[in-house]
Amino acid sequence: MFGPAPPTPDLTVFTAADISPTTAPYSSAMEAYFASKTLSRIAAKEFVQREKPGFEFVHLLPTMVFGPDELATNVTELMTSSRGLILGSLMDVKMPETVGATVHVDDVAKAHIDALQPEVPGNTDYILSAHAQNGICWEDAKDVVRQNFPDAVDKKILKLEGSFGIRPWRLYTKDMEDAFGWKCISFEETLKELVAQYLGFVAAGKL
Repeated sequence: MFGPAPPTPDLTVFTAADISPTTAPYSSAMEAYFASKTLSRIAAKEFVQREKPGFEFVHLLPTMVFGPDELATNVTELMTSSRGLILGSLMDVKMPETVGATVHVDDVAKAHIDALQPEVPGNTDYILSAHAQNGICWEDAKDVVRQNFPDAVDKKILKLEGSFGIRPWRLYTKDMEDAFGWKCISFEETLKELVAQYLGFVAAGKL
């Protein structure tokens, strides 16, 4: 997830069937957090195989979740979680290199509801991610902001002096799109919604 990009681009397309190895001790709290997600997947699969319950499970595997926060009332509240990472990189914060894969928070919520529909195959894992086949380039966020919020850039409200390493992450989501009947909102639209909310708070003095 983190660290410098390999010397040659990794063209691997990962699927929901892939499970990362987990080996303790972990080098950081974030690595342990990732491992907890993997271990929960393994435990759920083992439970179903062993107990054969009268229900199915659906594992939703979102990539980096961000987008506007309907509960936020000011900039401070908006700058929590992954939203702060994205907005910080559009200002002057140098973020660590990480894989380029995101999903709109609304898509994650929608998937949780739609997963209850009987036509969605159960006992299955589904990746939730935009631009999944090619991944995204974090540096493209600056171009999106320049095109859609030129005044904020000119006034240095968005300095665009930060960075978020370039490491596209290729994922396979066609099985999710076929099962749920929709595709994830684009990275560009997700970013535009988040930045618009941030600028609205700034303009209103809600810091």
